[in-house]
Amino acid sequence: MNKIHPTAVVDPSAKIDPSTEIGPYTVIGEGVIIGKNNKIGPFCVIENTTMGDNNHLIASAFIGVKPQDLSYRDEPTRVTMGNGNQIRECVTIHRSTDVDCPTSIGNNCLLMANSHVAHDCHLGNNIIVANSTGIAGHVIVEDRAVISGLIGIHQFSRIGTMAMVSGGSMVHQDVAPYCIAQGERARLVGLNLVGLRRNGLSRETISAIKNAFKTLFRSGKLLADAMAELEATHPCAEVQHMIDFCKNSKRGLVAAKRSMRENDDE
Repeated sequence: MNKIHPTAVVDPSAKIDPSTEIGPYTVIGEGVIIGKNNKIGPFCVIENTTMGDNNHLIASAFIGVKPQDLSYRDEPTRVTMGNGNQIRECVTIHRSTDVDCPTSIGNNCLLMANSHVAHDCHLGNNIIVANSTGIAGHVIVEDRAVISGLIGIHQFSRIGTMAMVSGGSMVHQDVAPYCIAQGERARLVGLNLVGLRRNGLSRETISAIKNAFKTLFRSGKLLADAMAELEATHPCAEVQHMIDFCKNSKRGLVAAKRSMRENDDE
């Protein structure tokens, strides 16, 4: 425990691996569990959190504090965080409102300065959330999604696997996997082809995803008919994931722009 700065305040009930460093003026609350080789910088507040290994909190991050939800009544809810995450300056991650389902952050995510993850959100692995983006309550972000800066994501929305949301967008519905969304009211403008290639998808798989995108969002067919047509072809796993994502949408899907020249306000 000699890696804890003398000005830090650590609740006696907290369980902290001796290899973890805790910086000046950081506050660790009751019942916190922190694994191996974490680096927690100055002025952080960590409450009601279970943290894995090799995470790095730069400074002034608030993890596991009370949700900004007026229905919350001090239930013993939590945040769970995996391994290898980078949490930059002034990030906030709020604990859940549901005792049985913590707010969760997976592995190897980068949350840039001033970003916010609200109560009951679930972020997967290898996700990037850029500066000053706000993710409202109950949002799901799937693996390897990239969310740019200055974005607002409406509660209960979902961001699909390897999707990218462009800076300044307002996301009010679900963004399908592998797609790029942008605009004041976000709409799909194409596929995240650079991301697909960087993540090692084969040409055949990318071609299948292109065809699925056109069928689902550009063909003019009813979504149910488009999904049925794709399923009849015995699609690859990635296309099947797109279909399943669309089927499970509760808020509806962010639509594709009719053309690249379309105004966002139309």
